Amino acid sequence: MSEIIFHQYAMSPFSEKIRKILAHKDIAYREVEQPAWMPKPHLTPLTGGYRRIPVLQIGADIYCDSALIARKLDAAAPQPSIYPQGNAVAAEATALWADKLLFPATVPLVFTALADVIPPELFEDRRAMFPQLSLDALRAALPAARGVLHSACAMLEQTLTRHAHVLGAEFSVADAAVYHTLWFARGDSTARETIYSKPKLAQWMHDLEAMGCGRPQPMSGEEAMQVARSSEPTDFDQSVDPGDPTGLALGTAVAVASDDLPQSVFTGRLVALRPHEMVIERRDEQVGRVAVHFPRAGYFVRTI
Repeated sequence: MSEIIFHQYAMSPFSEKIRKILAHKDIAYREVEQPAWMPKPHLTPLTGGYRRIPVLQIGADIYCDSALIARKLDAAAPQPSIYPQGNAVAAEATALWADKLLFPATVPLVFTALADVIPPELFEDRRAMFPQLSLDALRAALPAARGVLHSACAMLEQTLTRHAHVLGAEFSVADAAVYHTLWFARGDSTARETIYSKPKLAQWMHDLEAMGCGRPQPMSGEEAMQVARSSEPTDFDQSVDPGDPTGLALGTAVAVASDDLPQSVFTGRLVALRPHEMVIERRDEQVGRVAVHFPRAGYFVRTI
């Protein structure tokens, strides 16, 4: 297998989620520091315009969304697993709760707490993704956000009083997802106090922080693009899951978008449709032929 290339930036919470999985599996990888806001000239040619971080690259196969990246890393390095006892349903359901419900509650906390120091380019980039975003709207959301965090921390404290990790004795993708959310929330002093006032939760936070981030070696964006340009996609089998309900056929020109960012559309030729993953092939003059992988959950696909 070609080396793992991880496109991220240091303060990205969803990158921190994947860094914990890389640490858990003690994986060596190349790390490309990408901008926190658009433009991303060394990433866009690979993804076709996917705005979010992180992105995983293996040769000319490009993986979008941290949920799919976690699954791909577990397939590439199965032990130790991020699905203890094979319980993928509970692990991924808890990770989905953290990513889709708990994390959004932390955004008003951190963005209002750090409003004076957040670069205006970052705020405008996020507003391009979510036009309704404003400081007034974030401030109005603070009471509900604090309630969500308080409730989550109380539940986690109860769980961690009985178990070393979120789902029991062993680390799972659920730990990585919950941790990155609280890691980000610490940017607000009140949220930090809520988290660290819980003794078991505080110890769990310290333990996960001590895990580190695996074994990264830096790589430039230009080098990563050259890797794609000199490679061919290999991680798809030109097949459609026989039970797939979409009726899409291989070779169809399709558009893919996430359910929470439908205005960002990625186009290509459908080359695989699996129960958990869809793959589109695209060509770019800077990187050549690449296969861009998206999860099924949280994403839509349609013909164009």
